[in-house]
Amino acid sequence: MRALSKVTYTKKLLDEIGLGSERLEFFHIAASEAPLFAEIARKMTERARDMGPNPLRCKTELQPARLA
Repeated sequence: MRALSKVTYTKKLLDEIGLGSERLEFFHIAASEAPLFAEIARKMTERARDMGPNPLRCKTELQPARLA
C-alpha cells in the first residue's frame, strides 16, 4: 500500500514539473505470471517510445551552457 501511495504522489509531481504522469505506472504481478509481465513490459516500452525523450532534458540541451 505504501508503494502505491508513493507512485500516486510521484505521478502528481511528474505532472507538475511537466514530464507527464503517464511515464510512471504501478502493476501488481505475481512471480508466476511471466507472460503478463512480458506483455506489460512490451506495452510500457511502446508507450515510452511514443512519448519520446524527456521534454525537460531536450529544453536544457538546447540552451547554451552558462559560464560561472
